[in-house]
Amino acid sequence: MNKYIIPTDTCYGIACPIWDYDAYQNIYDIKWRGYDKPLAILVPDFEWLFDHTPLTEEQLNFLSEYKRPFTILTDCSRISMLLSFEDEEMSYPNHEQYKQIAFRVAHTDSQDELLGQEWPIFLTSANLSGKPENYTIADLKKSFWNKLNDFEIIDEVDLDTDISPSDIFSFVWDTLEINYLRQN
Repeated sequence: MNKYIIPTDTCYGIACPIWDYDAYQNIYDIKWRGYDKPLAILVPDFEWLFDHTPLTEEQLNFLSEYKRPFTILTDCSRISMLLSFEDEEMSYPNHEQYKQIAFRVAHTDSQDELLGQEWPIFLTSANLSGKPENYTIADLKKSFWNKLNDFEIIDEVDLDTDISPSDIFSFVWDTLEINYLRQN
């Protein structure tokens, strides 16, 4: 399996390639996460969002200047198609939950490096569902015990515990009006 622990701009995250169905299910299992909560997709940059989503140039400029960590919800036929693909060996049990895709934009060299090796990548916070985020590897080991042994740790650092989770929002059509799902 290709499973990773990687720092984000808020807390530690758990990641896997979109094509690794077993790793995807494992993430849900170890987090005790319900399938009603889809995972985010880590993308390399705003240009990727411009090329593959209906976000406008004005919206992308707004995002590039946004002052807090964010997750943007938008349509993406490319990712939706990948998630809805079914065969005998693989079928995402919650592909219908991805009506809009939650995107995070890479912001560190380690994230860029991982995206260069594996693409596209699912990303979610490395915590048990409903529990506080983890900001150190030691905290992760306490939370998950031995469940992370087969995860590769990318860039082990202690993160700032004063940063709250990302804002999650979508734009209203092609305007800059925001619908917040979560605002911190």
